[in-house]
Amino acid sequence: MCGINGIISERNDLLRKIPVMNNLLKHRGPDDEGFVLINSATNDFRQYSGDDSIPMVKAKHPHFSNSDCRNANIVLGHRRLSIIDLSKNGHGPMSSTDGKIWITYNGEIYNYIELREELKTRGFVFRTASDTEVIINAYLYWGTDCLNRFNGMWAFALWDSTNGFLFLARDRFGIKPLYYTYEPDCFSFSSEIKPLIALLGSRAEVNTGKIPFFILYGNRLSGNDTYIKQVSSLPASHYLILKNGKPKIYRYYNIPIEKKQSENEIELQNKIIELLKDSIKLRFRSDVPVGTCLSGGFDSSSIVSLSNNLIHNGLQTFSAIWKEKECDESKYIDLVNSSFNCIPNKVIPGAENFETVFSRISYHQEIPTEGPGLYPQWFVMEKAKGTVKVLLDGQGGDEVFGGYFSLGSYLRGLIKDGSILSILAETRNYISFLNKQGIHSFSGWLFPKQYNRIAGTRLSGKFNILNRTVIERTGIDNLYFDIEPPKRFNSYLNNLSYHFLTNLTIPTLLHYEDRSSMAHSIESRVPFLDYRLVELGINLKSRFLNHKHNSRPLYRKAVKQFIPQEIVNRKDKLGFPTPFEKWSRTVLKDYITDKLLSGNNNINDYVDSASLKQMLSNHFNNTKNYSWEIWRLLSLESSLNMYKSFRNGSET
Repeated sequence: MCGINGIISERNDLLRKIPVMNNLLKHRGPDDEGFVLINSATNDFRQYSGDDSIPMVKAKHPHFSNSDCRNANIVLGHRRLSIIDLSKNGHGPMSSTDGKIWITYNGEIYNYIELREELKTRGFVFRTASDTEVIINAYLYWGTDCLNRFNGMWAFALWDSTNGFLFLARDRFGIKPLYYTYEPDCFSFSSEIKPLIALLGSRAEVNTGKIPFFILYGNRLSGNDTYIKQVSSLPASHYLILKNGKPKIYRYYNIPIEKKQSENEIELQNKIIELLKDSIKLRFRSDVPVGTCLSGGFDSSSIVSLSNNLIHNGLQTFSAIWKEKECDESKYIDLVNSSFNCIPNKVIPGAENFETVFSRISYHQEIPTEGPGLYPQWFVMEKAKGTVKVLLDGQGGDEVFGGYFSLGSYLRGLIKDGSILSILAETRNYISFLNKQGIHSFSGWLFPKQYNRIAGTRLSGKFNILNRTVIERTGIDNLYFDIEPPKRFNSYLNNLSYHFLTNLTIPTLLHYEDRSSMAHSIESRVPFLDYRLVELGINLKSRFLNHKHNSRPLYRKAVKQFIPQEIVNRKDKLGFPTPFEKWSRTVLKDYITDKLLSGNNNINDYVDSASLKQMLSNHFNNTKNYSWEIWRLLSLESSLNMYKSFRNGSET
């Protein structure tokens, strides 16, 4: 797990900026640092050390400040967080034995041991015990198709001097980030956005078109664009080839459609447990201590239970608990810890340092964030630092096995799939849903396109927060978000699961997870996003994903023998509980008012000031709860300030 940077340019002044970019990723790799300069025409190369290189590297290679960039047009930078092969052999950037391949790499290939043994039988000799060298040799043997051999998370850049191109790749589900810029005289890439803004300087422009959408709906991070116009994100499941100065992007993976999957419940339950156990076992491969996050919910408890036999001296678990009882899940956390003899590590986040912590969260997240669930996550990662270096977390369990389907989703699925008998059988639920939601919400949920056509408008009350200039500039149609999933599978719920996994939730949740963990030099691993488990779950029949509005029926049956029944039967999971609503009306009220109602705010370019004042008044008076909207606007203001600082060079 590391941080990576690179610049391809004939301009020496740009190549010399790589140390600045590397320093901005120090949190991602505090254990070592390295650089390599390459001449693409001659393939001559020279390695350099940096301020944070290990002593052996400093003794062997000159400091980058003494480099001569005039004879090079490629520079690769690397920051190392040592997880596998802690020796000097894991230093990066790393080359093939003949120096014709160079790679800078962030991530973990969990099946690297099996791949290494296979490659040995094909004549490859290994100098290290690292998974980095496995990537190099896998590429030499399979070419770009090596990506489909990997089980893990990765973002890497590989220079192939034989073919004269740069090969950038990102893992199947985008667990690890990879950004790039492309200008006439420079191509650059990085694990984060900040180093690229620092490289661009005043040329970096805020992508104002994304901001109204964020204010209304939050983040959708599945595409290429970012909040900076010149910075692109390489999408999950894609790789990029830069040859002769021109980039071209290719897709190498999509979740396959399995039309002949078994319908035998027992067989499927056994397969789920088999794959989840193996996924967890692979993700315990590490030369440093491993622990797990524990919220007391279904997914994290499953990981703890199935991890227990992999640890000899008690599994370290990390949890956020609250003084505020309405948010606290200590009862379930304690139950799981005691059931499996874990070593609990608990932290109680408070509001006393909110402004400082919020500022650090905003800095490391790099983008405006949607809600206060990030606050306890920050404290959990901070608590883990110094005790473990790797944490397993439960992201993906809901998306893979049908945990996010509301009653509306379930009923809409019956309509979309044309199951007349099932629709008739659920008449009572349709009536109940109508009574609870009202005719407009009921119609909008079940028949969104028809409802909008009849209503003649796509605007709703939420658009009132945007000022008129933004609405006119953006266009009403461009502000409407269609939640309809792509039609890839035969069932609506399968398509919706795919939509959650590739667009609605997972890309954003993985971004948050990566930044929160790496801010504390912690590697986060997500067993539910093992591609084998995803392929099984996404292809399950609808009745195994949601049955009569009971979420994840098959998965619950599969794991019920492993975790306490109180966890299996929970109906009160709180999601991302925080007391931010309470704090925002009391101890944080003045802070929020000062931040959001200042006359020189960046958000004033986007929001209607009168509507914002009314929203805050209603919230503070306890008329309505706008706590998530307040967090969103605070985060947007902070992000816009950060972009401005980096453009001006004051953050570098």
